[in-house]
Amino acid sequence: MPLYLTASHSSRVNKPAKRPAETGRRHSSSPFASLPRSKPTGQRTKSLAEAVGDDPDGREDGEDRLTPSGRVLSTITVDSARDVLSAVQYARASMFALLPERAGMNSVRVAEVLNFQRNMPPIVSLAHVHALMAASSKTERDIAALQATGKIRKIKITGRGNDVSGLGEVVISMEELQALLDRSDVGPSVRADFCNVLRAQPRATGIPPHALPTSHVTALTRNGFLVSSSLTGSRSVSLAGSSLVSMPKISRAASGSTDAIGGESAFENLGGVGAARRSSSSIHQTQGLQANELVLSVPNIGPYLRLLAAGRAHLLELLGKSKYREAPLHLLRERWDGAVDSDNRVSTAKRIRGEFSGVMPAKTKKWKDLYGLNFDWALEECLGAGLIELFETRSVGLGVRALT
Repeated sequence: MPLYLTASHSSRVNKPAKRPAETGRRHSSSPFASLPRSKPTGQRTKSLAEAVGDDPDGREDGEDRLTPSGRVLSTITVDSARDVLSAVQYARASMFALLPERAGMNSVRVAEVLNFQRNMPPIVSLAHVHALMAASSKTERDIAALQATGKIRKIKITGRGNDVSGLGEVVISMEELQALLDRSDVGPSVRADFCNVLRAQPRATGIPPHALPTSHVTALTRNGFLVSSSLTGSRSVSLAGSSLVSMPKISRAASGSTDAIGGESAFENLGGVGAARRSSSSIHQTQGLQANELVLSVPNIGPYLRLLAAGRAHLLELLGKSKYREAPLHLLRERWDGAVDSDNRVSTAKRIRGEFSGVMPAKTKKWKDLYGLNFDWALEECLGAGLIELFETRSVGLGVRALT
């Protein structure tokens, strides 16, 4: 028998050879240590809530696009706003929210908020009116007719945007303007002369300086009813730059008159919105006359315009928190109002148990910076100005999308 086939050789204990990849590693006694290892894939396993499509955080963070149904709403239907005058009244009445009982404000802050709301001028932007009315062309015709009868007045805003953004013009009823004059420090004779000039020029947004005595102009300017202007263009005299004319009507008008180009309200009667364009020659002809023109205004119009711009910017900022700059209407409303403490049963029960039931309204931007500006009012402003659009979705109701 060969010597190498002894029992001592068969009972030798041999250690397994180490693989090069495992050199320097600690040997594991696990039976699965020798199995090949694989890295986990990048695909994330979906949770049960995501699998059934009921993820509450996915929609809020804007991870998914809203599924539109194909219908886009250009206006907001309100039962109490059926014409221009009722739309103006509705916009004024719905501007601010009611002060909650548990506001978290001291008496000084409450008085400040209420005084700010009370001192807002009774004006409404032209964009807000268009957001409440169905047809923009008919709305402009109605406004032109109300101007001609002296029921409303347009006020041109200089240096505050343009007609596209809706900050170019605001409207006010003559009754409200007369009430502002009566409550001001303007004398009776000045008020009477000023109202006579306004009735003589129902569609004008300004008056020439020689239409009133210097003392009257000083008193009206000091109280905020007139401001100096350096405008180089106006639409109160000529519409020569517009091609929207009616041939049967102008053919019977006298040559050189305003009726020969369609009349003063031709731009609105044919569907125009905003200011009509004029030729450069007519602008140069009236530049010297309009340099010293006095533009109509109302007291405290500055705080109104600042609040309007801040409300629009805040609504767009809330939409910007979503990935695709769109959100359901109810979610956007919750963001605007904030997680405030309310008087419902859930919040009351949490307060009794000592749990967190929401922040006080005074800590939210709605009441801290915007003085209780209503969400619906800001939504209508942005919709009329063309900054957002409303559309119907297939699952979450109305959706809001930013357009800028």
